[in-house]
Amino acid sequence: MNDSQLNAIASKVLSKAGISEQEKFGSVIAILMIVSIILTVIRVLQECNKNKLSKNCSAADKYELYGQEIKEYSLRRGWFTKMRIKKVLRQKLNQEQYEKYSLALLNALLETGENLNNQEVLCLVEAANV
Repeated sequence: MNDSQLNAIASKVLSKAGISEQEKFGSVIAILMIVSIILTVIRVLQECNKNKLSKNCSAADKYELYGQEIKEYSLRRGWFTKMRIKKVLRQKLNQEQYEKYSLALLNALLETGENLNNQEVLCLVEAANV
């Protein structure tokens, strides 16, 4: 797991959300919170796709499938996708933070998901313990 790459992805999400790393949370806490949210979303994707992966599926095939799923859900931005992400946000943020930041974080997560490269997907899936 590459912590610096996870931090870079989390910083990208925070900047797209328009949330200063220093605002309210502090730099380290904000990064850790966003990393936790992202990894939880990846774990949800993994659970949803368990039946699509065969037992002899290679790691590269898994990363490719998850990368395609992330980009597809990020581009479609359907109601169900948004509800799943909002559920994760409600679990990770307190009520005040959720009311203030949930919409910005939701859109930032989806926008970042559209533009993930293969190396970032690999880092996220490895960190989520496939």
